[in-house]
Amino acid sequence: MKCSRNTLLHFFYINSESFGVSIYPMQRLLPLYYKKKYNMKRFAFITLLCMLQGVAVAQLSVGVHGGLTLTGVERSQAGRIDETYENLKGFDAGIDGSYAFNSWFSLRAQLDVMQRNHRMQRHLNYIKPVYTNHVNTYLTLPLMADFSFGTQRLRGHLLVGGYGAYWLNHRIKGTTYGMTDYEVFFNQFDEKSPFSSSDRRVDFGTVAGVGLSYGITDYIDLSLNAMCYYSLLSYRKGYPALNDYRYLNTASFTFGISYIIPQTEQQ
Repeated sequence: MKCSRNTLLHFFYINSESFGVSIYPMQRLLPLYYKKKYNMKRFAFITLLCMLQGVAVAQLSVGVHGGLTLTGVERSQAGRIDETYENLKGFDAGIDGSYAFNSWFSLRAQLDVMQRNHRMQRHLNYIKPVYTNHVNTYLTLPLMADFSFGTQRLRGHLLVGGYGAYWLNHRIKGTTYGMTDYEVFFNQFDEKSPFSSSDRRVDFGTVAGVGLSYGITDYIDLSLNAMCYYSLLSYRKGYPALNDYRYLNTASFTFGISYIIPQTEQQ
């Protein structure tokens, strides 16, 4: 019986694999081939629709915010045994922008001037009044994914991302002590602390938080946000042999107002 090339291709599929030859009936493969091809086209079509929908509802908003910070220091056991670090309050103020791809997901960026302050307290009896407040000002750039849910006016937000920061200024104030043969005396100080080679002025870390926004009009939103900044780099380079590393953890509570740019203005 003679078989043409087209007849053989109709009945068999020859697959070379691992230096061997496998022969499959083409009648079984053809339905799978066309099913896979159909699913690929359907997937591409649905993806395109989603992209077009995202472009159709995309919104750009800009705003300002301000509030308070509370910062603590995470430190190893190195250092004086009578020395502890305590939380101090500061301020956080900046501008923000958000690009909404759809009703539940957007990207948010901020540029903040943020204080990350802390207090060093001594605890021995005769020097208990001795302390130093470290006032640290950072320029901070967080970039976050914003997942939102709720009604058209009132919405909750889940924010997660990372940040980069630069240490702009360091000021110290507090009380120090001195001793004579007869007494212990204390002095107040308040001065700018110059940076040294042991300071790490660039910081990177993670940021996460929650928020609540309310649209008072179609284009004006009010918001409350609670964020936590977790530093991944020690602000002191320290000495590896002593393992004396110190990390800043900052909670930020801000109130903001933003303007949603109409799509006609964006175009």
